[in-house]
Amino acid sequence: MRTSKLIRVNILALLILTSLSSCGQKITSDNIIDMLNEKYKFTTGLKKYTVTYKFTGLNPYQSHDYKHPEAKINRFGIYTIDVDKEKKEYFTHDKSQFPGNFIFEFKHFQNSKKAVSYDVNGVIRGKVLKKLDKNAYEKQRKRAGDVLSFEQVHILLTNHKMGKPLKIEVGKTFVILTQTVNKDITNTYTFESSTLKLKKLKSTEDDSFVEYRDFVSKDGVEYAEKQDIYRSNKFSASVSIENFKTTMGIPSSKFMVPNGYKIPEKTAKSEPKITKIANDIYIINVANNSRFILLKIIKNDIMVFGAPRNDEITEKVVHLISEKFPMKTIQSVFVSHPHNDHIGGLPAYAERGITILADDYTIDAIQNFPAFNKTIETFKFETLTNKKNINGVRFYVLKNNHSLKQSFVYFEKEQLIYEGDFLEIPADNSIATHLSDVEKQFIEFVRDEKLKIKRIVQHHRNPNVSVATMNAYYEANTK
Repeated sequence: MRTSKLIRVNILALLILTSLSSCGQKITSDNIIDMLNEKYKFTTGLKKYTVTYKFTGLNPYQSHDYKHPEAKINRFGIYTIDVDKEKKEYFTHDKSQFPGNFIFEFKHFQNSKKAVSYDVNGVIRGKVLKKLDKNAYEKQRKRAGDVLSFEQVHILLTNHKMGKPLKIEVGKTFVILTQTVNKDITNTYTFESSTLKLKKLKSTEDDSFVEYRDFVSKDGVEYAEKQDIYRSNKFSASVSIENFKTTMGIPSSKFMVPNGYKIPEKTAKSEPKITKIANDIYIINVANNSRFILLKIIKNDIMVFGAPRNDEITEKVVHLISEKFPMKTIQSVFVSHPHNDHIGGLPAYAERGITILADDYTIDAIQNFPAFNKTIETFKFETLTNKKNINGVRFYVLKNNHSLKQSFVYFEKEQLIYEGDFLEIPADNSIATHLSDVEKQFIEFVRDEKLKIKRIVQHHRNPNVSVATMNAYYEANTK
């Protein structure tokens, strides 16, 4: 009995060795491509699939607290992409969550008839149905491929067949393939020698590298469940594949648009202009009506409210102001909180000696914003505290879950509020089906303070929100 057991063990060992010798041949620069083609041959016939993944970004200047971008309160997204390479169709469901329980959710698709996108909750676009470019499918096919390790190998092998230059380095435990895509893009692939799994992909296209781990096999497809993404050698984001499966195609039900959405009439691109909305109060639309800036005139001085995105926008704003009010001087600019899209335009003000009005947390964040390192010495600040009054303008500084501190402006005489990221009502004033924690807190605060309001100017998208619309939004989502 002991002898037969020993024979069985020896036979098993022989089978294992035979298997290893057949699939574990020594890798050389001459055979590596053939071996990769054999391992990843399933990618050639893989035409239809769906992938769901979680994306967790690490951006200090889109975080609740810029010092703790790793906190769970910060941005993440759950994204599902269905791809049909044969029909060149796709369906995508994007659901992104930002600090303060802001949820931005979109569905979009392209089939043989149309390519459109709609806002599921109506928070950003309301009931606007947006037509997409004809290359929408290619963008989403690439996007799905970007999170699937085997698709990256497929690109490598396809480019090799096309004659793209390839440098091969064979080491003891890893094989490194460096492919020149064009004069601007070089991709470096690192494979584990024993398994030929893609472990790392470095690209000069965006100065990034991706590390792949936790490989699984499903439906005959092997892929990495986890990815860590680095940009400029700094950790930037993580990706986790929540689900992957091959399909028979995209169900027609996913190509249906819910009732109530419509494509708006085509209008010309909106150029920035200054419009009077109250006595000595003016509004400037920028970024094709996606952002709004306020001005208050005090004799020969001007207060500016809002400094979005970049210096290019600021320069346009300053030019408009100087043309409209050539004898007046900008004395200050207000920013509500230190997210990068709200402070990006500050350097152009700072170099003109204009004082920045912000709360202490926002000032601290601005002083540590990497993009301002070379110019921060030119910045002048005035610290805002709750209910501080400057030239008849009252500033409210609140703590919330969107930004550690965040402020808004109340023009008591005009019964006007200017705010950024406290309220997100779409431009068509339709009632969204999701109310964030931040918006709920803001509306309740305004009510508790018994502020008399005729108009709310949002920094984003909607410059004319009525109290009735704000209340309807609140009531619809707090029942």
